[in-house]
Amino acid sequence: MSVLVMVRATAKPGTGQDVVDMLAPFVGENPGLEGCSRVELVVDAVAPDRLIIIEEWTSVEAHKASLAALEEAGALDDFLALLAEAPLRTYYAPLGS
Repeated sequence: MSVLVMVRATAKPGTGQDVVDMLAPFVGENPGLEGCSRVELVVDAVAPDRLIIIEEWTSVEAHKASLAALEEAGALDDFLALLAEAPLRTYYAPLGS
């Protein structure tokens, strides 16, 4: 069973579009991350510096392993630098799948 990861992020004031532009290459089916089958990105319609990234992974462990590898490689540094605070990650099990 797959796992959905919801990442709530708040960009520094005025940098929401920069975050969207940075993440755009990963949005869609098969984003090139092992264990990840889909990434969606939604932006708050009223406060465009707030966004949610929705990722579908094969397991929580696959997500955590990928995240650790990205962090170790420094691949998230530019993304994190644009945020006003650390992103909040939550794992969900889809019902009816």
